[in-house]
Amino acid sequence: PDRAAVFAPGENVVAGNVIAYGATAGEVFLRGLVGERFAVRNSGATLVVEGVGDHGCEYMTGGTVLVLGPTGRNFGAGMSGGTAYVLDLDPALVNGAALASGELSLAPPDPEDVSIIAGLLAAHAEHTDSRVAQQLRSDGDAIRSRFTRVLPPAFKRVTEVLAQADTDGIDTSDPTVWTQVLEATTHG
Repeated sequence: PDRAAVFAPGENVVAGNVIAYGATAGEVFLRGLVGERFAVRNSGATLVVEGVGDHGCEYMTGGTVLVLGPTGRNFGAGMSGGTAYVLDLDPALVNGAALASGELSLAPPDPEDVSIIAGLLAAHAEHTDSRVAQQLRSDGDAIRSRFTRVLPPAFKRVTEVLAQADTDGIDTSDPTVWTQVLEATTHG
């Protein structure tokens, strides 16, 4: 919203449904709540918002999403890649079937996640003047204690295989790397 708006953006919908549908790159910073199906099929964009409606991060395959407020029901349904970080997440609103099957995991942020979240909070505050981001930045413990990482474990295993190949100086198009990737997706 306009910086002179008198309403509280974190308590009002400032953008509609299906924002960043199929996004492949770029960044979006939204100060306020958005409608349903935020970041559906996101495959590479970085998105920050202060609350989402139902079906957030549905069918997401890549990218990073930071939610600084509530989510609607069915969060992460069909999510096969990427990482979402959610403030004060209610696990009951995450897709239950994906959690039960192990397709999605919920965990506190690790040190790398804390760095990512801190960077996104700084960028969000800079781009939007968000009071939510500013408050969280001033409370160092909030990132570790109030955020939950939503991540498909198979995606994490694949990214680890690719990172190791890169560290070892192996071309990621090498067939042995792709054999390891296939194994990572089929064996937890």
